[in-house]
Amino acid sequence: MNTIWKSTGKAAASLRMAVLLSLSAALGLGLAACGSSSKPPAASPVTVHLYTNILTGKMIVHSGSPKYSPANMTVPAHSTVVLTIYNWDDGTAPLPSSSPYGAVTGGSETVNGSSVTSVPTANLSHTFTIPSLKINVPVPPAPTAASGSPKEPAVVVFTFHVGGSGSYTWHCMTPCGTAPGGMGGAMATPGFMEGTLTVA
Repeated sequence: MNTIWKSTGKAAASLRMAVLLSLSAALGLGLAACGSSSKPPAASPVTVHLYTNILTGKMIVHSGSPKYSPANMTVPAHSTVVLTIYNWDDGTAPLPSSSPYGAVTGGSETVNGSSVTSVPTANLSHTFTIPSLKINVPVPPAPTAASGSPKEPAVVVFTFHVGGSGSYTWHCMTPCGTAPGGMGGAMATPGFMEGTLTVA
C-alpha cells in the first residue's frame, strides 16, 4: 500500500480512486447485510386481570338469586387472563360425583392460595364455565362464621389464555337457582348466573 500511495501521475490517481471505491462498496454491503439481519422486537405478551364477586340474594336484596358482579367482561385478543372470583356465598349446590364440573379445565386454578385441579362435586357452590372454550372453574363455598354469615370470601384465581376475537357465553353449572331442580331464577337470567366474555 505504501508503494501505491507514493506513485504519481494519472495512473496513480486512478488506482487510488479504485481502491477508495472498492472500500466504500465493501462497507456499504456490510452495513446492508447488518440491516437485513435485524428483526423488530417481539411484542410482549399481554396479561389482563379481571375481578368478579359472587353475591348472595340477601346481599343484593333479591331472595334466592346469587349473582356474579360483574357478569360481562372484555379482554384483548391473544392475551393471558387472570380471573379472580370472590365467592361470598356459603351455600353449596352439589352435583353427582360423576359430573365433570368439579374438574378444572382450560387453565390453572388456585383456591385461597393453594393450587387445585378439582373441587369435590359435593362441595361445589358455583362454577364459571365456558363450554365453547372448554373452560370450567369450580368454585367452593365461602367459609361460614359462627353467626351464620360468611366471615370472608372463598378466593378463586383462574389463569387462562384466549385466542382471536369472539363473544363467549359463560354459565354456572350448579343448581343454585330457584324452581324445581334449582335451574330457574338466577340460573336462567343473564347477568346473574350467566354472562358474556368478549374477546376484542
